[in-house]
Amino acid sequence: MDDLIEFLLDLVLEGSIELSSNKKVPKPIRYVLTSIVGLFFIAVLFLIFFCAVMILEESVFAGILILGIGLFILIGGIKKVHKAYFEKKKKEREEKERNSDIPIKF
Repeated sequence: MDDLIEFLLDLVLEGSIELSSNKKVPKPIRYVLTSIVGLFFIAVLFLIFFCAVMILEESVFAGILILGIGLFILIGGIKKVHKAYFEKKKKEREEKERNSDIPIKF
């Protein structure tokens, strides 16, 4: 049963991630898939923080450790999204400069 759940989640999440970055898929579908994947990761982070608070009452060290892991994952995710967003903007800006006659000034 565990293998079946793992397979289905892997299929859905990996498929959604691949389709959300595919230019052949219409934008509204890509936005929905990106939202689903984002909500899934937010739910996992919420679960990690919830477990950290619940464990904090019983064992301070374990609670702080899990809270630190959750913060590490949260900060890493924010950095990755930030980097991907600005790399995409930079790539679009460079492509726009190559296609235009007048250079764009910032």
